[in-house]
Amino acid sequence: MLGQRHAGPHPAICMNPRTSDWRHHVSRVDEAAKLFADRNSCSQAVFVAFAPSLGMDDAEARRLASGLGGGMHIGGTCGAATGAVLALGLRYGNDDRTNDRMSVMDAVESFYARFRERVGATDCPDILGCDICSSEGRAVSRELGLRETRCLEAVRTAAQILEELLESKTHAR
Repeated sequence: MLGQRHAGPHPAICMNPRTSDWRHHVSRVDEAAKLFADRNSCSQAVFVAFAPSLGMDDAEARRLASGLGGGMHIGGTCGAATGAVLALGLRYGNDDRTNDRMSVMDAVESFYARFRERVGATDCPDILGCDICSSEGRAVSRELGLRETRCLEAVRTAAQILEELLESKTHAR
């Protein structure tokens, strides 16, 4: 009823798995998009949105992913994709040879198959249509607003696929 205080959270509010307090639930896809809009790199945006729920704090995740944006700054694999691969490693990776190494490899293979299908490519120049590692390519990117369009789409897509893979028991393509 209006005016009454609830002892617990409103039903529209969920426990955020990354924190111990009650907050409006924000999907990790939306969180990645917000992080990207807040001037994080594509790799940082995806990885930082997921890392805390996988046991790594924001600051450490941000540092770890900092060198991967812009196709590792050489026009290679999209940083949004490599940020997702880091998260898959946290979830499915092997340590001290105790985890099944194939699990992470299967997850990564599935991720890239889905990413390529939805985005059309995996390397920055192919996604953007220009090489942002060159001054000319950066100028084209700024002029066309590629960060706010194609890069943001790649971040959202990588986060969506990552969310799907983390929620599934298998990594079927």
